[in-house]
Amino acid sequence: MLPSDELTKIGFVRNGIVETIVSTFDKNQNPIAAPMGISSEDEKHFTLSVYKTTKTYVNLKEKKCGVVNITSDPILFHRTVFKDVNPGNKLPKDWFTHASKVDAPYLRNTDAFIEFKVTNLTGSGEKAKILCRVQKIAKSKKNSLQVYHRAKSAVIESIIHATRIEVFIVSGEEKKAKELVDLVNHYTKIVNRVAPNSIYSEIMSDIQTRIKKWTKKR
Repeated sequence: MLPSDELTKIGFVRNGIVETIVSTFDKNQNPIAAPMGISSEDEKHFTLSVYKTTKTYVNLKEKKCGVVNITSDPILFHRTVFKDVNPGNKLPKDWFTHASKVDAPYLRNTDAFIEFKVTNLTGSGEKAKILCRVQKIAKSKKNSLQVYHRAKSAVIESIIHATRIEVFIVSGEEKKAKELVDLVNHYTKIVNRVAPNSIYSEIMSDIQTRIKKWTKKR
């Protein structure tokens, strides 16, 4: 039996969206992971809003389960969004471990993870709304005390915006794309000021390069 306030303890707010990384197995038990916002319904349920064209959606529909990985590490977000930065364009399999309550993998290097089962799947448009029930919450035993670094938050915000920028450019929604590009440019200046010549500035440079490529294809 899960404690009634377990989701609240790790930072969830009812109807509030938090940024996580969702991991699943495909039909051949190959692990995949993708950043995703989730919204808590109550202390035992949360919802995912997933594009139906993604592998994550296919896996959740077939397996009816997955794992929400909780982390504030920009590097994990970067490497799970843009698979081509990884060797062979895939995340290393040794990053994953099989969950104990569901047939899904979790990422080893995270602060906590939530094993879940899919209880309902709806949606008639390009996105599906997936209702999930928590099966297990596990926290890392590592010391999670860290200083607040503006670069980390700026990079994660930029990665989230970048995934939407590509969609808006492809769909011709130039105004929406420009608004997010302007935000990424703002975050780039922050990162280059507070963390120059770092892994964070390298990630921002990668994001800027991708945005230029997407814009040229328009």
